[in-house]
Amino acid sequence: MKPDRLWFHRGDFLDCVYRLFTRFWLFFLILVLCFPAIAATPRFDFTLENIRHPVFSIRSAGIKLIGAPSPTLEINLGEVAIGKQTWHGLRLRCNPVHIDRESMNCNTGTLQIGERFMTMIFRLSLQHKQFVLEIRPASNKSKEKWRLEVNWQASKWQGVLQVVNGEGKFLADLLPQGDDRIQVHQAILNGNIRLSGNNASVSALSARLGISKLSFSDASGLHAGEGIDLQLDADAQQKRNDWQWRGKITWPEGEIFWQPFYFSGEGHQLTARGTVKDERINITQGEFNLAGTGKADFSAVAGIADQSLQQAWLSARDLELSALFGSIIRPLAVDTALAETEAAGQMNIDWRYQGNDNQELIVGLQDVSLTDAHGRFAVERLNAHIPWNSNEKRDGSIRFSNAQMVGIPLGETYIPIGTDGMRFSIPRAEIPVLDGKMLIENFVASMQASGWQWQFDGLLAPISMEKLTESLHIQPMFGTLSGTIPRMSYANSIMTMDGELVFGIFDGVAVARNLALSGPLSLTPHLTMDMAMYHIDLDLLTRAYSFGNMQGRVDVEIDDLELINWEPVKFDAKLASSAGDYKRRISQAAIKNLIALGGGLAVTAIQKSFLGLFEQFGYAEIGWSCKLRGSVCNMGGIGPATHDGGYMLIKGSGIPAITITGYNRKVDWPELLERLRHAIESGNPIIH
Repeated sequence: MKPDRLWFHRGDFLDCVYRLFTRFWLFFLILVLCFPAIAATPRFDFTLENIRHPVFSIRSAGIKLIGAPSPTLEINLGEVAIGKQTWHGLRLRCNPVHIDRESMNCNTGTLQIGERFMTMIFRLSLQHKQFVLEIRPASNKSKEKWRLEVNWQASKWQGVLQVVNGEGKFLADLLPQGDDRIQVHQAILNGNIRLSGNNASVSALSARLGISKLSFSDASGLHAGEGIDLQLDADAQQKRNDWQWRGKITWPEGEIFWQPFYFSGEGHQLTARGTVKDERINITQGEFNLAGTGKADFSAVAGIADQSLQQAWLSARDLELSALFGSIIRPLAVDTALAETEAAGQMNIDWRYQGNDNQELIVGLQDVSLTDAHGRFAVERLNAHIPWNSNEKRDGSIRFSNAQMVGIPLGETYIPIGTDGMRFSIPRAEIPVLDGKMLIENFVASMQASGWQWQFDGLLAPISMEKLTESLHIQPMFGTLSGTIPRMSYANSIMTMDGELVFGIFDGVAVARNLALSGPLSLTPHLTMDMAMYHIDLDLLTRAYSFGNMQGRVDVEIDDLELINWEPVKFDAKLASSAGDYKRRISQAAIKNLIALGGGLAVTAIQKSFLGLFEQFGYAEIGWSCKLRGSVCNMGGIGPATHDGGYMLIKGSGIPAITITGYNRKVDWPELLERLRHAIESGNPIIH
């Protein structure tokens, strides 16, 4: 796991530029001193075709000095290239220019850089050992000013660049840009930069700069900023063979979108100090203060030549998780359920990086709460200590006071965690669920080439179905839910189950097999499985749903069940009377509800006349089937009816007996569910 490569300017760039222009001015002054009659010369031209350096190159550099009637100086640079950035047609013109043995002065000059024209004055005094250059826009309305002053004594020199309302876009366009360049649309600079040194080397520098109204973007639209204000305060000084530096950046206003993150300036501050030595930048002490979130202390060492991070350390205490979650964690989890989760509490982080890899990460949580916006899960008073080391085994733990999953409450839980490199384990954990519990054993997660993989098995202790259905806000059911959880595995974003999950329900047995869940933490999980229920007590089932009373036993098979975002889109379901000898009765209310669900005439006229006379009827067999494809259910029954092309749902038997026949083969599934809900809630079904 390697971080992105870093980018640095070569440190000798300023030295190269300084040497070039120092030699240029010395050459020109020697020329003037050696030939005093030049003032009377009508014209003097000097041209350099090529000046090459590994960092920059200049082509067609020309100097013109016209001595009469008014001294005029022209300097033209046909092409200047630094890296991949090239400028054409740089021109300096001064009319008049005053030149003597001690000085060169220009009080009325122009500077052309590309298509931009600026007014300019400069003074070079050998007597006072001073050079002053002042540049302003050609427009009189602008208050922009750039002023450079250089003073020297013997081999020592110092310079100050003062900027007043400097146009940052113009400066950004002049600087070298990479292929993924950020386009600066607007920026205003105010402040100063001071440099000092010996001969052609820089030995100290300081900067006090304010940047306001900064806006930028790139071509992809993945990086942009608007209305940004920044303050920079930095110093650097050479001590023998290394540089010692310190700096502070404050961000009080503005907005930045850096895919996938969004930040707004609220007084965030970055301070750091360190050294530059032996082609390495060393941050010995750093602090990043994120307003509203907390602060982090850090240190780092980065190589200049290979542009890489060599080692780093970071420590943060009592970070406000609500702000951290909103700005950093949620954007990284955009395709998961965490993308719509609110968080509160505090977080601690310790991180160590060395040798081109992560070495240690320790995460601590204090009184954290997590709440899903859709009510799918919630955790209260979560405390955790999760240590990780790339080469050593570590022990940690997770504890929470209470939680809920899809409305089902979970009690206070303690979960021990073991880490060993990229392997995480939970030997055993008991999670209280209502009046029962879920046991998780042998949980192991590891990072493989294809991504994270994990597996576990467990047990579901008896849970009251009445309490469970009350938590799920559905019609009450009776009995208990319990069973063995076979080996559950997760790989390639798919969770699968080895074997069968068996549990008791409605005094019968339910079996789930061939379970596969894709994207369990995504916003659209995809579940496929087969399910069967055997010997289900109809009395318990119909009593739970206020559907009317039915007595008997049924078997249910649901093959090729497919749910997307927990909504069924496909299955082949079949319900039939269980084999065996048991009481088979159906109440008048249940018959009326079944007829209402059928959506059509379901009993003969003679049988219909008996509905008001008897409370219960006998039957021999019950059967129903549904093949769901999308939102359409293709329905069937025990077999074809004797007339009218229908299908038999209930075959009557005994006295009184009743037979119910269905006619609609294709039924809208959402409409069928709505009919069922209405029949249960109203208790007053309509017979069509």
